[in-house]
Amino acid sequence: MADVMARQLAAAGVDVRMDAAAARLALTRDGVVVHDAAGQAHEAGAAIVATGVRRRRLDVPGDRELEDRGVSYSATRDRDRLAGKRVLIVGGGDAAFENALNLAALGSEVTIASRGTPRAREEFRRRVAAESGIRVLEGARVAEVSGAGHVEFVRLRTTMGEDRLDVDAVVVKIGVLPNTEWCATAVALDAEGYVIAQPGGRTSMPRVWAAGDVTRPVVPSVSVALGSAAIAVAEIRKHRAARASATMKEAG
Repeated sequence: MADVMARQLAAAGVDVRMDAAAARLALTRDGVVVHDAAGQAHEAGAAIVATGVRRRRLDVPGDRELEDRGVSYSATRDRDRLAGKRVLIVGGGDAAFENALNLAALGSEVTIASRGTPRAREEFRRRVAAESGIRVLEGARVAEVSGAGHVEFVRLRTTMGEDRLDVDAVVVKIGVLPNTEWCATAVALDAEGYVIAQPGGRTSMPRVWAAGDVTRPVVPSVSVALGSAAIAVAEIRKHRAARASATMKEAG
């Protein structure tokens, strides 16, 4: 899909700047400007914030060091490597429980560690409870992931103290974080850092719209993100047409 979109952008003559991480968003007299991490300024009549979300990390010793060496963020992607293994899944939501069920079907011995009471939908909780290859630990936090070049065990903190659990892999499913640090002082965000957008995508900042997962849609998905972006583009066109009309009336 990305390749198809890249070809469409090239055919339309759209300027694409790769490796240009957005660092700051500001207004200009006639539009907006995005300053990137390299110090370059990108000016436009309007902007759409569509920086999406990133996976929330464990941020414990061994998490980053053993990523792709037993630490995984997608059981679907790594299903072949996880089949038949002892796997700890960290999280208590739908994604954690669904991943547990998928791995159990592949013969994996699965443990779910949830910081509190699992919040997964009832259907998933019922299926997990009926699956002999899955156990659920409530009130458990990962304190460390350890191993000599590959995951061998984790240290868990529970209400009973600290415990060691021998596993071959850890799948992290503890949610996502919005990529909004760069524009936090420019547009209004909710308590968890998502852009607050009106229907149509308009934000609190003039000439700035937002689309996709960064706005906390009811259903985070590619199709919803594309649809919200299309609506934002249509709103920008309407806004620019209205401004042009008003300018002509003033001139007349």
